[in-house]
Amino acid sequence: MRRWILALGTSGLLAGVAVGQPSAPGPHPIYSQLFISPCGEPYRAGDGDPYPEVLWFKQADANHDGVIDKAEFRADHAGFFDALDSDGNGMLDSVEISFYENKVVPDVLQNARFGALTGGRLIQVQYQPGSSAQQGGPAMGASGPAPDLGASRHKSGPPLEGAAAFNFLHEPEPILAADTNLDGRVTKAEFLDAADRRFKRLDKDGDGKLTPAELPMTASQAEAAGSRRGKR
Repeated sequence: MRRWILALGTSGLLAGVAVGQPSAPGPHPIYSQLFISPCGEPYRAGDGDPYPEVLWFKQADANHDGVIDKAEFRADHAGFFDALDSDGNGMLDSVEISFYENKVVPDVLQNARFGALTGGRLIQVQYQPGSSAQQGGPAMGASGPAPDLGASRHKSGPPLEGAAAFNFLHEPEPILAADTNLDGRVTKAEFLDAADRRFKRLDKDGDGKLTPAELPMTASQAEAAGSRRGKR
């Protein structure tokens, strides 16, 4: 994912991204599970595969000791920020944020098509083999109910929007969530400050490290687990 983002930025394609222009429709394999990491990076897996949180944990756990400490958590945020920061100026501007929202995780904005709750029904997401959509974002042409993409009814509250059903902290747009001064841009300092806040919220026992057992289910994951139990 990060190599793909960096390649687009290096080639100058990012600057030409048009809002709301996903890939062309066609026959696609289906990735029915979506996890959006605390820094906003999407991880996808097929039905029957382990929930893709495990892919994020493996990447963020840089020393492979089975836990993510605060330094690793910050480094994961910094790495994704750098991948999105195409001009390397230490700030994500409107073009770079638009690229994230429309090409990397179009689920954030295109709720009705890409998996937010729509009348209590899950929406199927399809991907084009060999295209940028397969690596980063859904393609147009989706229809019908998905196995468990996982938009959640969120029984304790209203339906979750955007990315909220797919991340631990119910953030609809994880990049803009770091924009503390509300100027429409995100500096690297703001993004790392957001990392610290997120780590503190997830580190329930305050021991300075995150374990798989300590992390909550996303709303998507919880709903899928409930559906599987209901079928037994």
